[in-house]
Amino acid sequence: MSDLHLTASIIAFDILSAAIRKGLLAGEAYAVNDIPGTGPLDDGIKRKAFLRSLNFRKEGVNWSDAEPNAFAPWLRLQQRLWHLPPTQLIIWAAGDGDDYVFLRMACRWLENIPVNVMVVKVPPKQNHYSLYIYSDEELAPMAHQAVPLDDMKRHALAREYDTIVSRPELLRECDKNGMLQFLKLSAYDDRLLAECNQRWKSAIRVIGQVLGLSNTRNNVNDAFLCSRLEHLIITGRIIADAPRTELRAFRVRLPYKRKPARSI
Repeated sequence: MSDLHLTASIIAFDILSAAIRKGLLAGEAYAVNDIPGTGPLDDGIKRKAFLRSLNFRKEGVNWSDAEPNAFAPWLRLQQRLWHLPPTQLIIWAAGDGDDYVFLRMACRWLENIPVNVMVVKVPPKQNHYSLYIYSDEELAPMAHQAVPLDDMKRHALAREYDTIVSRPELLRECDKNGMLQFLKLSAYDDRLLAECNQRWKSAIRVIGQVLGLSNTRNNVNDAFLCSRLEHLIITGRIIADAPRTELRAFRVRLPYKRKPARSI
């Protein structure tokens, strides 16, 4: 048996896998490939449909595989833990909204599975709360800071996840104190609109500028912003100049303001 390192994202998975290949960490890595801070959490089929809707390109992107259930990675992990239990399962989580939910989500899916669970709470770097900003050499030593999650703590975190799932809001971020706040999906619409004017601007530049202005506590997903840009286009608040097959393929602007009719 050996350690199993659990993370939410493919990017963090790649960093941990690199550390394992270099002998900086023992065991293997496993990613559920999800952004738990965004979208519905009550149904795997509904969640997969939501995740697939986020990108303009529907093939070859993060969540557009043929698997219909977004929770399939968790089901596979459960089977793995029952049939090939690791020495310990190490959950890697930073202080952003995604990992806040992910830690509690993991405890919910791991309920009643007899596995030794540890958690590494990754600290911020230059005020950025994310595993992505660390290299494998920087991240690996943090495994020594892993703390155990006993059954009582796991149960409490699982119940917190149930509460999160029951909320109607579909966007979840941490505030400056690390507390989870619940937002509407439209929370970034005004920022997208503010980056547009009545001159054409590349869509990818608009998305990039909003990403650059987002707070460092929560890493706003670019696919999520694409979905909101699409919503603003469909509702007529922004105009596009070409088919929206991918982000680099079109430009956007605000509609021209109508001049008031002249009185006779």
